[in-house]
Amino acid sequence: MIKKCIYTVLWALGMFLLFLALLLTWIHHDIRKGREAAKDDSSPVIYPLRQSNFELFTEWDTFYPQFARDIEQAKEYVYIHFFSIGSGEASDQYFDLLKKKAKEGVQVYYSVDRAGSLKGNRAWFKKLEEAGVHVTYSNDPHFPHIWYTIQHRNHRRIAIMDGKVAYTGGMNVGEKYTKSSWHDYQLRMTGEGIQDFEKQFCHDWKINTGESPPLHTVRASAGVTPHYLKSYSSGYEVVNDLIQAFHSAKEDILIATPYFIPDNEDFMDALKKAKKRGVEITIMWPKHSDGLMLTQAAYPFVKEALKNGMNVYQYEKGIFHGKLVLIDRKYPLIGTVNIDSRSLRLNDEMTLFMDDSPFTDRIINQVERDLDDSSKITLDYFKKLSTKDKILMKIAKCVDYYL
Repeated sequence: MIKKCIYTVLWALGMFLLFLALLLTWIHHDIRKGREAAKDDSSPVIYPLRQSNFELFTEWDTFYPQFARDIEQAKEYVYIHFFSIGSGEASDQYFDLLKKKAKEGVQVYYSVDRAGSLKGNRAWFKKLEEAGVHVTYSNDPHFPHIWYTIQHRNHRRIAIMDGKVAYTGGMNVGEKYTKSSWHDYQLRMTGEGIQDFEKQFCHDWKINTGESPPLHTVRASAGVTPHYLKSYSSGYEVVNDLIQAFHSAKEDILIATPYFIPDNEDFMDALKKAKKRGVEITIMWPKHSDGLMLTQAAYPFVKEALKNGMNVYQYEKGIFHGKLVLIDRKYPLIGTVNIDSRSLRLNDEMTLFMDDSPFTDRIINQVERDLDDSSKITLDYFKKLSTKDKILMKIAKCVDYYL
């Protein structure tokens, strides 16, 4: 009797493991095939060279009051896409403001990624629509590649108010962004580049709904920072552009990222080649992450960077969430791209490629302060890992394609 029970349990366990293996194989195959199928419609969009003015915000307490004032001052339209939305007082205040502007007659269009909004309250969106706000989701899951479309996310952040002000960067709206431990790079833009943000927003909205919001003629005066916007779909060409930037470096490369999981040999090879040319390479990533196993998933790549003579700093003051690549302390690439598999393979992203300007000095000053709040790590760091971290690192290595 006991033997029969044992055999039954083992048989059930075997069937479960077989089912799990088949499911994971299907998911992985579906994601790869879905991305290949999307390739023809995933060419990056490169917008013209513009000149704009920029401000950099790193904390919620400085970003959101200005963001809310810009919404409050809008007279014609407010277009916003955020990747995610969370619950809490911050979200309630934000949605109340959008409803207020819609009731005043301002055209308010609000978009959020479907997967990124899972923690949101569905009643919020219904109340927004009842107040006159146009609401849509980006990237609804659908067949034939259901798993790919679940993973394919619109990770862009775009906000435009009356064609006068625009925002992008790492922040979304939610309670976690209000914490003093949250540190990000968020841009406020005025100038010529706003028209490209609006075109990208309307393009994304039309993909999701079949109809475009009104596209306005933006007549903004030129700013002082030369730049162009590039938007990516399904991660296509993100790696190539980063590699090209690394190849162009003559003195130094700085990478500031919330996740350092570049599961791409060409990416790491480009950094190694730059190092051999004498380029100083600095990588900053946080000690604490906002996601499961994301810190541990970075360990193999951090170790590889250290073994090849790169400088690695771990931000310790809280959760760092900025996205920046700085070439030769002159040319910033800043936007929504993380150094992880999702941004490099799956997500819709956007990056501002900037030329040298006084704003570059503002970025450098901020990065230097952030490095002061970081500790430089060496290979000895990995000798002190806890057993838990070592186990999580091995698990993360098996699934880093999806992290």
